[in-house]
Amino acid sequence: MQRTEVRIIIVERNPRMRDFLRREFSRRNFIVEDAGNGIELFSKLDSDTPTHLVVFAVNTPEGLDGGLLQQLVTNYPNVPVILHSYLEELSEDPFLQKVAAMVEKSGNPENLTRMVSIVLSRYYPDLVEDDESEKSDV
Repeated sequence: MQRTEVRIIIVERNPRMRDFLRREFSRRNFIVEDAGNGIELFSKLDSDTPTHLVVFAVNTPEGLDGGLLQQLVTNYPNVPVILHSYLEELSEDPFLQKVAAMVEKSGNPENLTRMVSIVLSRYYPDLVEDDESEKSDV
């Protein structure tokens, strides 16, 4: 599978952050879609195009308190989720243990893009362009 076939959905309340992350992942040849809320997310997940990974910000409407993460990991258990959050936004939600990875938000997208590559290589080992140095950072 080529990276140009890998579809990522970014779930983030802030449209500027969604645009920024969309540009960063598009630059790396991923198919990127975004969602600002649960309705948009599930509409994209239910489309005919397979989703390979979801980057999920907990500050999204319905995020943790509204059960959006719970619905996501329960209804789509085969789609890995990377939680993208400030540490102080995290709660004791038991569904946090079901995410593939967590990355703290910062002004630099490198940690998130590296983790996306790592998680994709774990869940989809047939992906091309794997970077061995990224795998060894786990």
